[in-house]
Amino acid sequence: MYILPKPKKLAETKGEFLAESGLRIVAESEELKITTGWALPVILKNEWMNFAGIEAEITAGAAKKGDVSLRLVNALPAQSYVLSITEDKIEILGRDRAGVGYGIQTLCQIIRNKGALLPALHIEDKPDIAARGFYMDQARGRSFKLETIKRQIDLLSRYKINQYQLYIEQSFAFRGFSEMWREDSVLTPEEIMEIDKYCKDRDIDFVPSLASFGHLYELLRTKSYEDICEFENAAGKPFSFWEKMQHHTVNVADERSFEVVKRMLDEYLPLFSSKLVNICADETFDLGKGRSKELAEKIGTDRMYLEFLKKLCEYIVAKGKVPMFWGDIICKFPEFIKELPKETICMAWGYMAEQKDDICKPIAEVGANLYLCPGVCGWNTLINRIDTAYSNIKTLSGYARKYNAIGLLNTEWGDFGHINNPSFAVPGIIYGGVFTWNLDAYSGEAAIGKEELNKAISKIEYGDCTETYLELLEKASLNQIFDWWSCVLLYEGFAEEGRFDEKTAPHGFSSHKALTERLERFKENIEAVDKASCELYNLRKELRKAFITMDSSNKAEFDKDDNAIIGIDIWNKIGKAVVMPESTSEEDKKLLAEELEIWFMRYKGIYRADSKESLLSRVSKVVFRYADKLRGL
Repeated sequence: MYILPKPKKLAETKGEFLAESGLRIVAESEELKITTGWALPVILKNEWMNFAGIEAEITAGAAKKGDVSLRLVNALPAQSYVLSITEDKIEILGRDRAGVGYGIQTLCQIIRNKGALLPALHIEDKPDIAARGFYMDQARGRSFKLETIKRQIDLLSRYKINQYQLYIEQSFAFRGFSEMWREDSVLTPEEIMEIDKYCKDRDIDFVPSLASFGHLYELLRTKSYEDICEFENAAGKPFSFWEKMQHHTVNVADERSFEVVKRMLDEYLPLFSSKLVNICADETFDLGKGRSKELAEKIGTDRMYLEFLKKLCEYIVAKGKVPMFWGDIICKFPEFIKELPKETICMAWGYMAEQKDDICKPIAEVGANLYLCPGVCGWNTLINRIDTAYSNIKTLSGYARKYNAIGLLNTEWGDFGHINNPSFAVPGIIYGGVFTWNLDAYSGEAAIGKEELNKAISKIEYGDCTETYLELLEKASLNQIFDWWSCVLLYEGFAEEGRFDEKTAPHGFSSHKALTERLERFKENIEAVDKASCELYNLRKELRKAFITMDSSNKAEFDKDDNAIIGIDIWNKIGKAVVMPESTSEEDKKLLAEELEIWFMRYKGIYRADSKESLLSRVSKVVFRYADKLRGL
């Protein structure tokens, strides 16, 4: 029997609990009454019906034989729970509502495994890391529909993840800033408050996350606010996926910059019940290179960065909130962290499979409040790089323990249009949940390995009785040879020198040299395209076998998976045809163009089921440009 995350202590006892129709879910503690709007008892009630055919009733008072009892016990640690199943009843104890809720979610998984006849057992369980979060990019390509966001929150709750953040740049309808968000599909204040309540009812902290220093490209290219951009003539810059990644930092030498950011914070923060505020402040690549150059020469770029960050953090603290920020810049001068308000949380991020601890060690050594932030690795791919996500999340979960981090925030970014479907982040989200809850269960020689964990996820999350689904999806992701990163940058002209200023470009992010080197490696490995095509076709057949065993709700994933795999194959072939034109006949290029357009029509339908229109049109331009190129137009 699979349970995710694996409980700390589980002992099987003698006997079985036979659930009967009329079973009652009883809130024995006054604070747990369903009148509070708590969603978890309702989820349990639905699970009894959906997986055991048992009609359950939610009530309060004293539990009797055959009931499920929910009760608070002050002697237990925070967020912990005790789940006891005997022949007579089921009992869930917790120090707090969250703990009882985690016990409910564990019981739900047991019901999924065993139906109406549950094995007698005793579980004692608690998390290793107090704050276990997930972070979704809502700004750089996709603006998700409200129902998509709610499904994601339900997933977090299922795997005992207790923090959620949506990344916002221009994707909120700020008053007085319509010039910034007019091209996007934005969230409204009412929607934000609805999400906040939906999270609260599931014991999840919905934390505001707002770009407030760098990554303000959309704001700074407007006629109204281009004058506070670090670089001049920002409104005249061309809009491309690449340009959006640079020239996005406010001029800190101009006092108006802080006032503009403050206006956005003042409007946004009251919509949230959380005490935390993520002000981001990452990747300020162009700081000190334009309008603030004189100030940088006077006091130093490091000091200039710190002073603006400090101002933001102090403003958040004055509002009774706790500031959070990304640690990639300050990691280079960690001693400066001591000058920030003591409450401030520094979030160290890194996304390599074998990520070194230099992203967090310097921050931890100065005594900062620390989060570790891995990634589910879906940016610039049609299917998330599941193997990289597994290694990265596991590694950073280990660092979280080693350096006494107070939280782990698992991330999904939308660079270059957010082309991957949000469903492909699910395996990485679950990895984050299981590692932060019980790392010992998944590390060391006697621990659950990746293969077994993937089988468990396949069975519990996807209902795949073959337990192969996730393995097949991972194999498909490994066959992405001509990825979206290469596709976009080649389309935007970076194969030509002088396309952009290397001096102001993000360090190590991308360049003419980086792209040309990648394309040369692609040429050297061109035979892999045909091999990958055969592999992808076989994987599509194997996935069909897995989907046969799933129920109807999970079978809905098939269209997304199948289209993504077809897309990987098509883009691999496009890379071959474009990078090495002589490798593909003119007739085959024309056929490939039509395949691309047919694939993209299906892609748009899948996209619109989960997401608002947002920046889909910009993805379309890239796709159709390649179709035209293949036809020689």
